[in-house]
Amino acid sequence: MNRVKWVLILWLILAVSTFFQLFAVEYSGRYDYQLIDYMITPLGTMFNGVLLFFLMVLPFFDVTSKYSNFKRILFLCLFGVFYAFVFILTLHLIPHVFYPNPSDYKESVFSFIVGDFHNVLKNYLFQIAILYAFEFIGKERNSINQQKNLEIELNQTKLQILKSQLQPHFLFNALNSVVAEIDENKQKAQEMIVNLSDILRTTLNSNFEIPITLEEEISTIKKYLSIEKTRYEEQLDYEIKISPEASKMKLPSLILQPLVENSIKHGFKGFNNSLKIIIEADEGEKSVFVKNNGAKLTSQIHQIGLNNVAERMEIFTGNKNSFQIYQEGEWVINKILLK
Repeated sequence: MNRVKWVLILWLILAVSTFFQLFAVEYSGRYDYQLIDYMITPLGTMFNGVLLFFLMVLPFFDVTSKYSNFKRILFLCLFGVFYAFVFILTLHLIPHVFYPNPSDYKESVFSFIVGDFHNVLKNYLFQIAILYAFEFIGKERNSINQQKNLEIELNQTKLQILKSQLQPHFLFNALNSVVAEIDENKQKAQEMIVNLSDILRTTLNSNFEIPITLEEEISTIKKYLSIEKTRYEEQLDYEIKISPEASKMKLPSLILQPLVENSIKHGFKGFNNSLKIIIEADEGEKSVFVKNNGAKLTSQIHQIGLNNVAERMEIFTGNKNSFQIYQEGEWVINKILLK
C-alpha cells in the first residue's frame, strides 16, 4: 500500500470519528444536530482535507526533499501554519454551499481558529508523518536492493574470475597426464583424450551460477579419475559411495574436481604405497567428502584449486566454513557442506 492510500485512510478515519463526535455531542444534550449536519460536516472535512493534500501537502513535501533535514523541517513547519489557515478558510465555505441559512463566515472562521486550529495542525502533522514514513521505507528498500544487486554483481564477478582460473589450471594438469602416456601406451592415451574431451566440453559449457546435481558432478569426476587411473594404474584406486538419494543434492558445478586433483597431487608426495581416494556423501548432513590415504596433512594447504573451492562454497552457502580440509587417522579429508 502506498503513501496516498494511507493518507486517504487517515481522512476516512477522521471523517468517521467526526461523525461519532457529533453523535456524542447530541447524545449529551449539548446540541441538536440535523441529518444534514451528519452528512456535510464529516464528508466536507474529508473532501477538503483530501483536496488540499493533493494540491498543497504532497507537492510541497516532494519539493522540499532536495533540502537538508533542518531546512526541510523548518519549511514544512512554516507551511503547516499556512496550510491550517487555508484548510479552515476553505472548510467554512462548504456550509455556504449546502446550508440555506449559513452562519456568519467571518465569525465561524474566527471561532474555529480559536478553538480548533491545533487540531488542524495535528491532522497536517499526521499526513507529514505518513509521508516521512513511506519516504524512509522507500529509501531503506532501495538501499537494500542496491546492496543486494552489488552483492550479486560481486559474486558473479568472483565466479567468472574463479572459472577463468579453474579451466586453464585443470586443462594443463590433465594434458600433462595425457602427454605422459603418449609414448608408452598410445591406446591408453587415446582413451584419456576421449575422456578429456568430454570433460572439457562439460567444463566449457558449465555455468558456475547454476547448481547441478551430485550425480552430474560425479559423472565428470569419474572421467577425470579414469584419466588418472590410466596414468597411475595400480598405484591409484578410487571408490565412489553415493546413494541414489544423495545423488540428487545440489552443489556448484566442478566443485569436486579440484579436491580430487589435489588429493592425487599431494597424496603421492613422499608416499610410496598405493593411493586410495574415496568420494562419499551424507544426505542427512548435506555434505560431501573426498578422502585420500596418501601423505599426511601437516599444515593447511593453500593453492589455487582449494582457494577457489573455499570461495565458491562461501558464495554458494553464505558460510565461510562450508569447506574444510583436515586429517583424521590415516585419511586426509576434504569436506564441503551444502547448507
